[in-house]
Amino acid sequence: MITRRHIRIKVLHHLYAHAADSELSAAALLKKLNKSLEEVHHLFVWDISALLRIYTIAIDRLEKVQIRNVSNTDLELRLEAFKAIPFFNLINEHHRLIAFQKGVHPDWSPYNSHFLTICDELFHSEEFDRFLEAKDDFTIQKRLVKYIYQRHIAENEFLHDIYEDMHVGWGDDLDAAQMMSGKVITSWNDQGDVIIPSLYKDKSDEAFGVLLMRKYFEFAQDSQVRIEAKSKNWESDRIARLDRVLMKLCIAEWRGMEEIPVKVSMNEYLDLAKEYSTPKSSSFINGILDKIVTNLQDEGLLNKVGRGIIE
Repeated sequence: MITRRHIRIKVLHHLYAHAADSELSAAALLKKLNKSLEEVHHLFVWDISALLRIYTIAIDRLEKVQIRNVSNTDLELRLEAFKAIPFFNLINEHHRLIAFQKGVHPDWSPYNSHFLTICDELFHSEEFDRFLEAKDDFTIQKRLVKYIYQRHIAENEFLHDIYEDMHVGWGDDLDAAQMMSGKVITSWNDQGDVIIPSLYKDKSDEAFGVLLMRKYFEFAQDSQVRIEAKSKNWESDRIARLDRVLMKLCIAEWRGMEEIPVKVSMNEYLDLAKEYSTPKSSSFINGILDKIVTNLQDEGLLNKVGRGIIE
C-alpha cells in the first residue's frame, strides 16, 4: 500500500511543476495526480510479475529436462522442488492480481535471457542448497521466496533501469511498489492465504492526495501573504520555489486536515525539505512555519479533532 508520505511527495512534485507553469488548471492537475498515483500500482504489478517470471522460466526448463532420455538429473530434482512451492501458483491464480494484470499487461518475455541467467544463479546457489535440505517445510519455502525476491528482483539494477525506461516517474515509485510486493510475500501463510494489496490502505488515504491539493489551492493566497509577512528579510524571489510550495502544503494540511496533528504535518514537510530542497531549507522553513502556526492558533484557525488534537 502506498503511504501518506509518498502521496505527499506526489502532490509536492505536481504542485512544484504547477508553480513553474501555472497555465495548467487545477482540474487538470488533479487528473495528473490521480494518474501518477495509479502508476505506483502498475509498477507493483510489473514487479510482482517479475518474480512470477522466474517461476515460469523454471517450469519451462523443467518440461524440457523431463523430455530428455536421461532422467532424475540433479537439475531436474532442483526444478521439481522449486515447482512444488505453492506460493507462486497462489499469487499467479489470485483473482485480484489477475484483475490488476488485465489493466497493465506486464510482459517480461523480451527479457527471457536475463531471467534465464537469474535461474542459473538461483539453482546453483548455497541458499537453494539449504532449501533442498528441508524443501517441504513451509518456513524454509518462505525463506527461499523472500531471498529470491530480495536478491533477484528488489536489488536488480537491470530491472530498475527497465522500470525507469518504461515510465519517467517509476524511479521515485520503486520503494512504494516494492513495499507492496514485500507485503504479498509476508502475507503468505501455511494455510495457503496470500494478500494482493490495493493501492491504498483505506478510503481516507485514497482521498488524501486530492483533498490535500484542493486545500493547497483553497488557502494558497492567504498562505502566501503569511509567508511573506514572516520572511520580510527575504526578497520573494530569493525563497526557493520548492520551499514556498512546501510551506503552503504544510499550512493547507494544518487548516484543512482536522485529524492530523500539527507536529505530524510539520515534521513531514521538514523531512521533505531535507530530501528535496537545499541544505538550509529545513531550518528556514521551520522558522517561518513556527511563527505562522502561532498566529493560526491565536486566530482560532486550527480546528483539530480526534487524533489531530494531539500536539
